[in-house]
Amino acid sequence: MTDSKSPAKKKRAGRKRAEAARPPEHFLELSELLDYVGQVIARGVPGGVWVRAEIASLTDRRHLYLDLVQAGESGEVAKCRATVWARERFALEAKFRGATGGAALGAGLKVLLFGTAEFHPQYGFSFNVLDIAPEYTLGDAALRLEAMRAELVASGVYGLNRLLPVPGDFARVAVIAPREAAGLGDFRRETDPLEAAGLVEFHYLEATFQGREAGASLLRAVQAARALHDQEPLDALFVIRGGGAVTDLAWLNDLPLARALATFPAPVVTGLGHARDDTLPDEVACVRTDTPSKAAAYLVRTVVEAAAQAQEAARTIRAEAARVLVEARAAADWARDRARTGAVRRLDAADAEVDALMRQALGLTPQRTLARGYALVRSAAGQPVTRAAGVEAGERLTLEWSDGTVTVQVDAPRPNP
Repeated sequence: MTDSKSPAKKKRAGRKRAEAARPPEHFLELSELLDYVGQVIARGVPGGVWVRAEIASLTDRRHLYLDLVQAGESGEVAKCRATVWARERFALEAKFRGATGGAALGAGLKVLLFGTAEFHPQYGFSFNVLDIAPEYTLGDAALRLEAMRAELVASGVYGLNRLLPVPGDFARVAVIAPREAAGLGDFRRETDPLEAAGLVEFHYLEATFQGREAGASLLRAVQAARALHDQEPLDALFVIRGGGAVTDLAWLNDLPLARALATFPAPVVTGLGHARDDTLPDEVACVRTDTPSKAAAYLVRTVVEAAAQAQEAARTIRAEAARVLVEARAAADWARDRARTGAVRRLDAADAEVDALMRQALGLTPQRTLARGYALVRSAAGQPVTRAAGVEAGERLTLEWSDGTVTVQVDAPRPNP
């Protein structure tokens, strides 16, 4: 088989292959291309600009290196690296801490930053931070708090835990706190003696109170406390954390956590931060005590007052018993010669009366009365209602049993005939 191409055609084909094998004569070095990109960015953004973003991560190496992100409905829509150089860092951090009560920049914060956009041929694009607006971070947190509060009110759970009766004594308590935190140590210094004496049974549950995992971690702890309550009723759930910056405590403003606390079946007592701090768990709790130390003092004071009342009742019983016995013995001495047998019966009756008084006194506590199947009726203001004559049609009452409460509305009071 012979080649059908002519010598002229073969020559032209060879020349085309040689031309295709030669590299382009005009090209850019990589550094030249990136220099050009940097010049375009510098011309497009000639000065500093304010940029709103969220800090995804932060690395401290004398300079601060931040990963900034913008989130959309489907996830991240933008991301870039930002740098706070050491020469600006300390003034910028001092400004932020002063405005937020000591908070540090960290992952999860939404920030408004002022800086310049720069592109380096070796290190790529970066946003160099020169200033920050702390009021934006605080304002964003306040808006989110208001939205969560409105959601709880709309769903009808915002004030449920506050309707529960304030504990009159503590015997079995669950405590949620950060592991090995100073606030937990302050709390236990006051309450450990009660546990050592066998007066109060404590169940400590650990949780993360700061950072992205705080909400989920605290919710798991509340669920664990709910399981403890289902096994044997708790007198209260304490949620405590020591002081911190405003933005640190803002992690506690979590909607699922607040809902779980508002609907908890036992009274919730909070001791979070400082007296000036306000969090959503504080708002929905039955009792707010500001700090872990004050929470411990409230618990100890309640137990001591309950013990004092019990001691006073016991003294009254003993005094009454002594009086009855003295009278019985006097009567027995007076009638000994004539009716010894009758005197003995009176003495026995006096002893029985003392026993009955003791049993009656020990059974008069609200908890024991409720445990026997009775219910305690309270007005909307929380005051006990003891007579039907004081109830009006349409009035809302709370019926309290040993295992919970029910809110009812009076149709029409019916006085006794």
